[in-house]
Amino acid sequence: MKAVIVAALVASLALPASAQEVRFEVQYRDLNLASVEGQQKLDKRIETAARKACGFEKQVTGTRIRSRVAQQCVAELRTKARA
Repeated sequence: MKAVIVAALVASLALPASAQEVRFEVQYRDLNLASVEGQQKLDKRIETAARKACGFEKQVTGTRIRSRVAQQCVAELRTKARA
């Protein structure tokens, strides 16, 4: 059996009527989740996958400030994946 965390979120984007499902998977079969080190590695994998899925690293021309929508998306996916 695969050891995978799947998190999904329906995030409202630019238009109020439009919604997009954001999903990602994180493999953790190789981690020892009984150890602090294993748990930290899993948290890092979740964070990296959530940022990628939400487009957090995309920069808008003229600003270095991250999108509020992307920040909220990452926070919600992180919470759902850890639950």
